[in-house]
Amino acid sequence: MNLLIVIDVMKSDNTKDPSFTSDNSKENRTTPSTPINIDVTDNTAENMNQVISPILDKFKTINGRDFFDIEDLNYILPSDKLEAERANLSHILRKHLWRGNFRAPIAEMLEKGGAKILDIGCGQGRWIIDMAIEYPSSTFIGIDVDSSFFPPIDKCPPNVCFLTCNVTYGIPFPKETFDFVYMDMMFTAFNEPQWSNLIKDIVRVLKFDGWIESSEPTFRFQNMGKTTKWIHDTAVKASMKERGVNVHISTMMPKFFESNDELTNIQCVKIEYPIGDWYGYFGKYSVNNVRRVFHSMVFVPQYMGITYDEYTELLKDFVKESNENKTYTHLQRCFAKKTLFTSF
Repeated sequence: MNLLIVIDVMKSDNTKDPSFTSDNSKENRTTPSTPINIDVTDNTAENMNQVISPILDKFKTINGRDFFDIEDLNYILPSDKLEAERANLSHILRKHLWRGNFRAPIAEMLEKGGAKILDIGCGQGRWIIDMAIEYPSSTFIGIDVDSSFFPPIDKCPPNVCFLTCNVTYGIPFPKETFDFVYMDMMFTAFNEPQWSNLIKDIVRVLKFDGWIESSEPTFRFQNMGKTTKWIHDTAVKASMKERGVNVHISTMMPKFFESNDELTNIQCVKIEYPIGDWYGYFGKYSVNNVRRVFHSMVFVPQYMGITYDEYTELLKDFVKESNENKTYTHLQRCFAKKTLFTSF
Protein backbone atom coordinates (compact mmCIF):
# COMPACT_ATOMS: atom_id res chain seq x y z
CA MET A 1 0.00 0.00 0.00
CA ASN A 2 1.00 3.67 -0.28
CA LEU A 3 1.07 5.70 2.93
CA LEU A 4 0.79 9.48 2.75
CA ILE A 5 3.23 10.87 5.29
CA VAL A 6 3.84 14.34 6.67
CA ILE A 7 6.26 13.92 9.53
CA ASP A 8 7.17 15.97 12.58
CA VAL A 9 9.22 13.80 14.91
CA MET A 10 11.47 14.91 17.75
CA LYS A 11 11.81 11.61 19.59
CA SER A 12 11.13 8.13 18.28
CA ASP A 13 11.78 4.49 19.05
CA ASN A 14 13.39 3.17 15.89
CA THR A 15 12.87 -0.41 17.00
CA LYS A 16 9.22 0.12 15.99
CA ASP A 17 7.64 1.56 12.88
CA PRO A 18 5.83 4.73 14.03
CA SER A 19 3.33 6.84 12.15
CA PHE A 20 3.63 10.55 12.30
CA THR A 21 1.73 13.82 12.44
CA SER A 22 2.94 17.36 11.96
CA ASP A 23 2.17 21.03 12.23
CA ASN A 24 5.56 21.62 10.52
CA SER A 25 6.52 24.61 12.64
CA LYS A 26 7.73 26.28 15.74
CA GLU A 27 4.68 28.52 15.65
CA ASN A 28 2.12 26.68 13.52
CA ARG A 29 3.62 27.51 10.15
CA THR A 30 0.92 28.32 7.63
CA THR A 31 2.74 26.59 4.77
CA PRO A 32 3.06 22.82 5.21
CA SER A 33 5.82 20.57 3.97
CA THR A 34 5.08 18.68 0.80
CA PRO A 35 3.29 15.38 1.49
CA ILE A 36 4.78 12.46 -0.40
CA ASN A 37 3.93 8.82 -0.97
CA ILE A 38 6.22 6.18 0.53
CA ASP A 39 5.62 2.48 -0.04
CA VAL A 40 5.13 0.45 3.14
CA THR A 41 3.63 -2.95 3.74
CA ASP A 42 0.13 -3.42 5.14
CA ASN A 43 1.68 -4.93 8.25
CA THR A 44 3.89 -1.87 8.74
CA ALA A 45 0.95 0.51 8.49
CA GLU A 46 -1.18 -1.51 10.89
CA ASN A 47 1.56 -1.60 13.53
CA MET A 48 2.56 2.03 13.38
CA ASN A 49 2.45 3.91 16.69
CA GLN A 50 1.54 7.56 16.60
CA VAL A 51 4.29 9.95 17.62
CA ILE A 52 3.48 13.60 18.15
CA SER A 53 6.47 15.87 18.72
CA PRO A 54 6.68 18.77 21.14
CA ILE A 55 6.59 22.20 19.55
CA LEU A 56 10.04 23.44 18.60
CA ASP A 57 9.95 26.60 20.71
CA LYS A 58 12.86 25.76 22.97
CA PHE A 59 15.27 28.56 22.10
CA LYS A 60 17.59 30.85 23.99
CA THR A 61 19.04 34.13 22.74
CA ILE A 62 22.73 34.89 23.23
CA ASN A 63 24.24 38.11 21.87
CA GLY A 64 21.26 38.55 19.58
CA ARG A 65 21.45 35.03 18.10
CA ASP A 66 18.87 32.27 18.59
CA PHE A 67 20.13 28.88 19.74
CA PHE A 68 18.31 25.65 20.49
CA ASP A 69 17.92 24.93 24.18
CA ILE A 70 16.93 21.27 23.99
CA GLU A 71 18.31 18.37 25.99
CA ASP A 72 20.61 16.07 23.98
CA LEU A 73 20.79 18.58 21.12
CA ASN A 74 24.44 19.66 20.87
CA TYR A 75 24.28 21.92 17.82
CA ILE A 76 26.65 24.81 18.53
CA LEU A 77 25.62 27.22 15.75
CA PRO A 78 22.51 29.44 15.85
CA SER A 79 19.18 28.57 14.28
CA ASP A 80 18.05 31.92 12.92
CA LYS A 81 17.71 33.92 9.72
CA LEU A 82 21.36 35.01 9.68
CA GLU A 83 22.54 31.42 9.90
CA ALA A 84 20.08 30.35 7.20
CA GLU A 85 21.50 33.00 4.87
CA ARG A 86 25.08 31.93 5.65
CA ALA A 87 24.22 28.26 5.06
CA ASN A 88 22.81 29.09 1.64
CA LEU A 89 26.05 30.89 0.71
CA SER A 90 28.05 27.93 2.02
CA HIS A 91 26.07 25.50 -0.15
CA ILE A 92 26.74 27.55 -3.29
CA LEU A 93 30.47 27.72 -2.53
CA ARG A 94 30.77 23.98 -1.86
CA LYS A 95 28.81 23.00 -4.94
CA HIS A 96 31.08 25.21 -7.06
CA LEU A 97 34.23 23.79 -5.50
CA TRP A 98 33.17 20.15 -5.81
CA ARG A 99 31.57 20.76 -9.23
CA GLY A 100 28.50 18.87 -8.11
CA ASN A 101 26.32 17.79 -5.21
CA PHE A 102 27.76 14.32 -4.50
CA ARG A 103 30.71 12.01 -5.15
CA ALA A 104 29.21 8.54 -4.63
CA PRO A 105 28.67 6.61 -7.91
CA ILE A 106 24.88 7.00 -7.91
CA ALA A 107 24.20 9.16 -11.00
CA GLU A 108 22.97 6.23 -13.11
CA MET A 109 20.64 5.10 -10.34
CA LEU A 110 19.21 8.60 -9.95
CA GLU A 111 18.75 9.07 -13.68
CA LYS A 112 16.98 5.70 -13.98
CA GLY A 113 14.43 6.90 -11.43
CA GLY A 114 12.53 5.29 -8.59
CA ALA A 115 15.31 5.90 -6.06
CA LYS A 116 14.60 7.21 -2.54
CA ILE A 117 17.12 9.68 -1.11
CA LEU A 118 17.37 10.98 2.47
CA ASP A 119 19.18 14.22 3.36
CA ILE A 120 19.97 14.44 7.09
CA GLY A 121 20.25 17.99 8.43
CA CYS A 122 18.74 19.47 5.27
CA GLY A 123 18.41 23.01 6.64
CA GLN A 124 16.80 25.29 4.07
CA GLY A 125 16.73 22.50 1.49
CA ARG A 126 19.10 23.96 -1.10
CA TRP A 127 20.89 20.65 -1.72
CA ILE A 128 17.72 18.59 -1.87
CA ILE A 129 15.89 20.97 -4.23
CA ASP A 130 18.94 21.09 -6.52
CA MET A 131 18.94 17.30 -6.63
CA ALA A 132 15.18 16.95 -7.07
CA ILE A 133 15.20 19.28 -10.07
CA GLU A 134 18.11 17.45 -11.67
CA TYR A 135 16.62 13.99 -11.01
CA PRO A 136 12.82 14.39 -11.24
CA SER A 137 12.11 10.64 -11.36
CA SER A 138 13.55 9.99 -7.87
CA THR A 139 12.12 10.88 -4.45
CA PHE A 140 13.97 13.19 -2.04
CA ILE A 141 13.24 13.55 1.67
CA GLY A 142 14.98 16.12 3.86
CA ILE A 143 14.92 15.98 7.65
CA ASP A 144 16.02 18.62 10.11
CA VAL A 145 15.40 19.48 13.75
CA ASP A 146 14.17 22.95 12.77
CA SER A 147 11.39 23.38 10.22
CA SER A 148 11.38 27.19 10.44
CA PHE A 149 13.28 27.64 7.20
CA PHE A 150 11.88 24.80 5.14
CA PRO A 151 10.87 26.21 1.72
CA PRO A 152 7.14 26.76 1.09
CA ILE A 153 5.28 24.12 -0.86
CA ASP A 154 5.03 26.27 -4.00
CA LYS A 155 8.84 26.51 -4.11
CA CYS A 156 9.36 22.75 -3.97
CA PRO A 157 9.44 20.24 -6.84
CA PRO A 158 6.72 17.56 -6.56
CA ASN A 159 9.28 14.87 -5.68
CA VAL A 160 10.42 16.60 -2.46
CA CYS A 161 9.29 16.27 1.16
CA PHE A 162 10.62 18.00 4.30
CA LEU A 163 10.21 16.44 7.73
CA THR A 164 10.96 17.71 11.24
CA CYS A 165 13.08 15.21 13.16
CA ASN A 166 15.79 15.06 15.83
CA VAL A 167 17.97 12.19 14.58
CA THR A 168 19.76 11.85 17.93
CA TYR A 169 16.69 9.81 18.90
CA GLY A 170 16.83 7.72 15.76
CA ILE A 171 15.87 8.04 12.10
CA PRO A 172 12.07 7.52 11.93
CA PHE A 173 11.96 5.13 8.99
CA PRO A 174 11.88 1.34 8.65
CA LYS A 175 15.04 -0.55 7.76
CA GLU A 176 16.17 -0.69 4.13
CA THR A 177 14.10 2.32 3.03
CA PHE A 178 16.62 4.48 1.14
CA ASP A 179 18.95 4.05 -1.82
CA PHE A 180 21.16 6.99 -0.80
CA VAL A 181 21.60 8.82 2.52
CA TYR A 182 23.46 12.12 2.51
CA MET A 183 24.82 14.36 5.29
CA ASP A 184 26.44 17.73 4.75
CA MET A 185 28.09 20.23 7.12
CA MET A 186 26.98 18.47 10.30
CA PHE A 187 30.36 18.87 12.00
CA THR A 188 28.90 21.25 14.60
CA ALA A 189 25.85 19.10 15.41
CA PHE A 190 26.81 15.96 17.36
CA ASN A 191 29.20 14.59 19.93
CA GLU A 192 31.22 11.51 19.02
CA PRO A 193 28.86 8.87 20.54
CA GLN A 194 25.95 10.51 18.69
CA TRP A 195 27.93 10.36 15.45
CA SER A 196 28.65 6.67 15.96
CA ASN A 197 24.99 5.89 16.67
CA LEU A 198 23.84 7.98 13.70
CA ILE A 199 26.07 6.13 11.25
CA LYS A 200 24.73 2.80 12.53
CA ASP A 201 21.15 4.02 12.13
CA ILE A 202 21.85 5.28 8.62
CA VAL A 203 23.10 1.82 7.69
CA ARG A 204 19.88 0.40 9.15
CA VAL A 205 17.61 2.50 6.91
CA LEU A 206 19.88 2.07 3.87
CA LYS A 207 19.00 -0.56 1.29
CA PHE A 208 21.55 -3.18 0.32
CA ASP A 209 23.63 -1.83 -2.58
CA GLY A 210 22.66 1.67 -1.40
CA TRP A 211 25.20 4.39 -0.63
CA ILE A 212 25.97 6.69 2.30
CA GLU A 213 27.88 9.95 1.88
CA SER A 214 29.20 12.44 4.44
CA SER A 215 30.48 15.87 3.38
CA GLU A 216 32.32 17.81 6.09
CA PRO A 217 35.11 20.37 6.44
CA THR A 218 38.31 19.29 8.13
CA PHE A 219 38.28 22.60 10.04
CA ARG A 220 42.08 22.51 10.10
CA PHE A 221 43.44 25.74 8.65
CA GLN A 222 46.73 26.11 6.83
CA ASN A 223 48.85 29.30 6.68
CA MET A 224 47.19 30.83 9.73
CA GLY A 225 48.23 34.19 11.13
CA LYS A 226 48.68 34.73 14.87
CA THR A 227 45.16 36.03 15.48
CA THR A 228 43.59 33.41 13.22
CA LYS A 229 45.34 30.64 15.15
CA TRP A 230 44.14 32.10 18.45
CA ILE A 231 40.54 32.23 17.25
CA HIS A 232 40.66 28.81 15.58
CA ASP A 233 42.32 26.95 18.45
CA THR A 234 40.00 28.51 21.01
CA ALA A 235 36.93 27.67 18.92
CA VAL A 236 38.02 24.03 18.69
CA LYS A 237 38.54 23.73 22.45
CA ALA A 238 35.42 25.71 23.35
CA SER A 239 33.20 23.59 21.11
CA MET A 240 34.34 20.47 22.92
CA LYS A 241 33.95 22.00 26.39
CA GLU A 242 30.57 23.60 25.70
CA ARG A 243 28.81 20.71 23.97
CA GLY A 244 31.29 17.87 23.54
CA VAL A 245 31.43 18.64 19.81
CA ASN A 246 34.59 17.63 17.96
CA VAL A 247 34.70 20.02 14.98
CA HIS A 248 37.46 17.83 13.50
CA ILE A 249 35.00 14.96 13.20
CA SER A 250 35.85 14.50 9.51
CA THR A 251 39.07 12.78 10.59
CA MET A 252 36.99 10.10 12.34
CA MET A 253 34.54 9.51 9.50
CA PRO A 254 36.61 6.74 7.85
CA LYS A 255 36.77 4.98 11.24
CA PHE A 256 32.99 5.23 11.68
CA PHE A 257 32.46 3.73 8.25
CA GLU A 258 35.06 1.00 8.66
CA SER A 259 33.62 -0.08 12.01
CA ASN A 260 30.43 -1.21 10.25
CA ASP A 261 30.84 -4.61 8.58
CA GLU A 262 28.05 -3.90 6.09
CA LEU A 263 29.84 -0.91 4.55
CA THR A 264 32.28 -1.58 1.71
CA ASN A 265 33.89 0.39 -1.13
CA ILE A 266 34.80 3.10 1.40
CA GLN A 267 36.41 6.15 -0.17
CA CYS A 268 37.32 9.59 1.17
CA VAL A 269 38.24 12.53 -1.04
CA LYS A 270 39.60 15.91 0.03
CA ILE A 271 39.65 19.22 -1.80
CA GLU A 272 41.24 22.56 -0.91
CA TYR A 273 38.96 25.34 0.29
CA PRO A 274 40.74 28.69 -0.25
CA ILE A 275 39.97 31.45 2.27
CA GLY A 276 40.61 35.08 1.34
CA ASP A 277 40.70 37.61 -1.49
CA TRP A 278 43.94 36.07 -2.68
CA TYR A 279 41.76 33.45 -4.42
CA GLY A 280 39.58 35.90 -6.30
CA TYR A 281 35.81 36.09 -5.98
CA PHE A 282 35.51 32.62 -4.47
CA GLY A 283 37.99 33.50 -1.74
CA LYS A 284 36.19 36.78 -1.07
CA TYR A 285 32.95 34.95 -0.36
CA SER A 286 34.58 32.01 1.43
CA VAL A 287 36.40 34.21 3.95
CA ASN A 288 33.11 35.95 4.69
CA ASN A 289 31.48 32.55 5.16
CA VAL A 290 34.15 31.37 7.61
CA ARG A 291 34.12 34.71 9.45
CA ARG A 292 30.38 34.31 9.96
CA VAL A 293 30.87 30.78 11.31
CA PHE A 294 33.33 32.06 13.89
CA HIS A 295 31.07 35.03 14.69
CA SER A 296 28.17 32.62 15.29
CA MET A 297 30.20 30.80 17.94
CA VAL A 298 29.14 33.31 20.58
CA PHE A 299 30.60 31.18 23.39
CA VAL A 300 34.18 31.56 22.13
CA PRO A 301 35.00 35.06 23.51
CA GLN A 302 34.62 33.95 27.14
CA TYR A 303 37.32 31.33 26.55
CA MET A 304 39.56 34.06 25.13
CA GLY A 305 38.95 36.41 28.04
CA ILE A 306 37.43 39.14 25.86
CA THR A 307 33.99 40.61 25.22
CA TYR A 308 31.80 39.69 22.27
CA ASP A 309 32.32 43.17 20.80
CA GLU A 310 36.09 42.75 21.07
CA TYR A 311 35.76 39.33 19.46
CA THR A 312 33.80 40.87 16.58
CA GLU A 313 36.62 43.36 16.00
CA LEU A 314 39.20 40.59 16.22
CA LEU A 315 37.53 38.79 13.34
CA LYS A 316 38.54 41.69 11.10
CA ASP A 317 42.15 40.64 11.74
CA PHE A 318 41.22 37.08 10.76
CA VAL A 319 40.01 38.37 7.37
CA LYS A 320 43.15 40.48 6.93
CA GLU A 321 45.50 37.62 7.83
CA SER A 322 43.68 35.18 5.57
CA ASN A 323 44.12 37.54 2.63
CA GLU A 324 47.79 38.16 3.39
CA ASN A 325 48.82 34.57 4.27
CA LYS A 326 46.78 32.74 1.61
CA THR A 327 44.93 30.72 4.23
CA TYR A 328 43.05 27.60 3.21
CA THR A 329 41.45 24.51 4.67
CA HIS A 330 39.99 21.31 3.19
CA LEU A 331 36.59 19.81 2.56
CA GLN A 332 36.15 16.05 2.72
CA ARG A 333 33.59 13.69 1.24
CA CYS A 334 33.45 10.08 2.43
CA PHE A 335 31.13 7.57 0.82
CA ALA A 336 30.51 3.83 1.11
CA LYS A 337 28.21 1.07 -0.15
CA LYS A 338 26.03 -1.19 1.97
CA THR A 339 26.74 -4.79 1.00
CA LEU A 340 25.05 -8.02 2.06
CA PHE A 341 27.65 -10.50 3.27
CA THR A 342 26.96 -14.22 3.11
CA SER A 343 28.83 -16.38 5.58
CA PHE A 344 29.87 -19.89 4.55
